[in-house]
Amino acid sequence: MSHRAALFVLTVASLVFYGWWNPIYLGILGASIIINQFLAIEIAKQRNKHWLTGGIVFNLALIGVFKYLDFAIGNVNTITGAEIPLQGLPLPLAISFFTFQQISYLVDVSRKQTEPGAWLNQTLFVAFFPQLIAGPIVRHSQISDQFADTERKDNLADNLGVGASIFAIGLAKKVLLADNLEPYASSAFDAAADGATVGFLEAWASALSYSFQIFFDFSGYSDMALGLARMFGFHLPANFNAPYRARSIVDFWHRWHITLSRFLRDYLYIPLGGNRHGQFRLGVNVALVMLLGGLWHGAAWTFVVWGGIHGLALAWCHWLNRVRPDGLFAPGFKWISPILTFLFVTVAWVFFRAENFAAAGEMLSAMVYLNGFGPLTNDEPFIGAALSLLIIWRLPDTISLFQNALDPRTLEGLQSDLQKGSRWKPGIGTAIGLASLFFIAIINSWTVAEFIYYQF
Repeated sequence: MSHRAALFVLTVASLVFYGWWNPIYLGILGASIIINQFLAIEIAKQRNKHWLTGGIVFNLALIGVFKYLDFAIGNVNTITGAEIPLQGLPLPLAISFFTFQQISYLVDVSRKQTEPGAWLNQTLFVAFFPQLIAGPIVRHSQISDQFADTERKDNLADNLGVGASIFAIGLAKKVLLADNLEPYASSAFDAAADGATVGFLEAWASALSYSFQIFFDFSGYSDMALGLARMFGFHLPANFNAPYRARSIVDFWHRWHITLSRFLRDYLYIPLGGNRHGQFRLGVNVALVMLLGGLWHGAAWTFVVWGGIHGLALAWCHWLNRVRPDGLFAPGFKWISPILTFLFVTVAWVFFRAENFAAAGEMLSAMVYLNGFGPLTNDEPFIGAALSLLIIWRLPDTISLFQNALDPRTLEGLQSDLQKGSRWKPGIGTAIGLASLFFIAIINSWTVAEFIYYQF
């Protein structure tokens, strides 16, 4: 099969994959691809900012109508007392991800960092099924040369071996860890949403369980996307690098959802002025970017508050780095930093997970012992939390484990060091171990459990 024929088959398969959920939304995805490609061609020809502005407005309008229209109407009704009916438009799958990817494409074309490719290549750039649903958010320049390289000579055995291994680990994270933590994560949050009083132990059991659930769920998806792409011979950028080992919130965002962090930095933070206009302006820019980043995750004020909390923490960390460049703790006490960072992230997740502010308030009140100790809970969530900590803090993250087998394009731009320790090596023992892990994950995946980031 020729290279172009292979791309065509992969593109059709990706479109079928997306349309399988709801064929109607193939029209939205297709319109986004066609309009943005026309815009990119005009931007490349004319270098006229009006085309870029129009493209950004189009993409924001698209996501605004389907994701934020009812949110806006609800707020208008609350403020004015109006009774504008909600539209109830379903949220097209992956609209947040492919919209950001399209915006980055148009901006990069205007900056002459990439050029519009062939229509087939552009369609696959947006619709490529391993990363379409929940990222990573891929820039055109990171994948376009791989699609356009008709002379590529891939090692099929290497791609299948490495890709399948990474995929198996990602599936195990999702099925064996995240899905088993979900009942414990939901317990107190659901009770709080129903108006029940939550105790100290129950609140912390759910908060910790959710913190680990969302990590294993989202990083598991990212591993699966990375592995699937590698099996087809393509190299996606890494999206996680041991975020719960971070020593500060700045370090956390260098490790968590890395491609979103880069998008926010390069297309919002730097255009707003970045750190070029003094410490106060830096703090304002960071806070504003994270507020918008929170809103990107969902049409609810709880997401905005979650983003604002991280924005304030980032601003504080940048100020602290300026006044205490050696860190807050003396050399012998540096181990405190990752613990405090993890606890901060866990508390902030409460707003991310809670159904509303009342539920978040109930959870936080319980976590600071305002509701008392509460009834003794099952020890299983704490065993799960301890096991999760052991995995996260003692075993290398996926991209560290596979460092020697990954293409430099996957690791490009990482701002935090990879972990030391074991590295993946092909062999009979490795094959048996990963095949067993994959088999166990498959037989435990009989229930339907969506990825958390599918809703975004």
